[in-house]
Amino acid sequence: MKKLYNVLGQLFGFLTILLYAFFFLDAIVEFGIDSGIMGILATIKLYAILVVCGLAGLEFTAGKKLLALVYFLILAFVIIFSFFPVVADQITGLIG
Repeated sequence: MKKLYNVLGQLFGFLTILLYAFFFLDAIVEFGIDSGIMGILATIKLYAILVVCGLAGLEFTAGKKLLALVYFLILAFVIIFSFFPVVADQITGLIG
């Protein structure tokens, strides 16, 4: 599994850097791409870092059962709060 996480992390890391370079180049040159497409790419850019960090953590915890369990719980917490901010608001409303 560690090798799979390594390859996926490298691939997504490379694609994330290409996406960031594209945005910087577009700011300089202005390719004239439709704003809807740029909005989708901006959303992908937002979550690409989360994917790369998640894969790096999975690679680190591969083979370490207890550490992997703790990491999966933390990763699930971050993903749920990132994709579902309404859930985060409800939970903080219950606590506070």
